[in-house]
Amino acid sequence: MRVTVVVLLSLFFVSLKVWADEQLPVLKVGSEVYSNVTVTSVTATDIYFTHDKGLGNTKLKNLDPAMQQHFHYDAAKASTTEQKQWAANAQYSLPGAGAAGPAPDPSNPKAVMEDAMARVKAIVNQPVTELRRTPDMEVSTYQPGWFHAGAEKPNFDTVDVRATQDLQYGRNEYVTSDLNPGVAFNGRELEFNSMTKYFYTDRSLPKKRLLEAEMVEINRLYRIIGSCEQKLNQPQITEAPVAASMGFLSQHKPAVIGGAAAILVFLVGVQLMRNKEV
Repeated sequence: MRVTVVVLLSLFFVSLKVWADEQLPVLKVGSEVYSNVTVTSVTATDIYFTHDKGLGNTKLKNLDPAMQQHFHYDAAKASTTEQKQWAANAQYSLPGAGAAGPAPDPSNPKAVMEDAMARVKAIVNQPVTELRRTPDMEVSTYQPGWFHAGAEKPNFDTVDVRATQDLQYGRNEYVTSDLNPGVAFNGRELEFNSMTKYFYTDRSLPKKRLLEAEMVEINRLYRIIGSCEQKLNQPQITEAPVAASMGFLSQHKPAVIGGAAAILVFLVGVQLMRNKEV
């Protein structure tokens, strides 16, 4: 049994070594074609490589079927791996905190809403990989900056951020902006989303391309935010007039009794004067 395990492990690492050393004349990824490719690493979800213009990586699911089969791509396993990676990375503690804080009081809609917003910001503003720009890189530059000013407030009750995910940066291998001299970013790792822009914090940097599970989580948090907004916008219930009057009487009881007695004496006096006139 022990020998069998050793043999299997040896075969596994040998296969990884073969992939890692493999050289390909070309590698096609969608509409992009890379030349003089050397595979440096292959995981269940990604392939990493060098080519004649620098470094690159892509999802195995973006390769053509023949190359997917060549690298033993399994869509189900890849999806499971991505879900686990997201779960491991997304115990979404607030930026700068080592762990998530205590859950907010569910009876306090303001606290619940602020907690949900903080979690959305943590997902949306994850760091992206910055690459040192080299002369041989073909880099597309966005200017002025990455984003236009302002942001549309999402309809938290209905929006699906998966429908507005824009992957236009992926049309270029490397992208940058006039705000990031000397730095480039892998276009396929980035996204723009008009329905998460409301939560962008540092607009001098592009935003990480989100996984399906991350966008589903944002949708869930948006529903919480929308529900809390409705609760906070409800008119405050004012004290009923009768209850308010009783409260006033209770607080000013001696004065009220004295005033009532004075009015009663006055009315009795008026009535006696009328009786005499008759």
